[in-house]
Amino acid sequence: MQIREGWTSGGRTYLSVRPARKVAVTDPHEAWLIIPGEGPYTTVLMAADARVLLSVPLGDDSLAHPYSQTEFVNRLTAEPSASRSRLGYDLSFDGKGQVTRLQSLYTS
Repeated sequence: MQIREGWTSGGRTYLSVRPARKVAVTDPHEAWLIIPGEGPYTTVLMAADARVLLSVPLGDDSLAHPYSQTEFVNRLTAEPSASRSRLGYDLSFDGKGQVTRLQSLYTS
């Protein structure tokens, strides 16, 4: 998935997402080429207890580890929009369509 933007409103976190393809460029599958989707972005709500794992640094040289939803949104929006289109994420959803897990992908 691609994430164009994220924001918090009323204590909840929202993401603007669209599907993207990922193609493995290393073996084993550790690095990915993200092929942007062409359709419209859709707004999705993150579950209150959703987990955010940045497998690779976003915005600095920090180590990969879990982040709060607010910290993720802050890091995402600090990135130039042109850079965001090259980033990829794996998202998991619950039965209500809310994001329950977000993990960044290592891209080449």
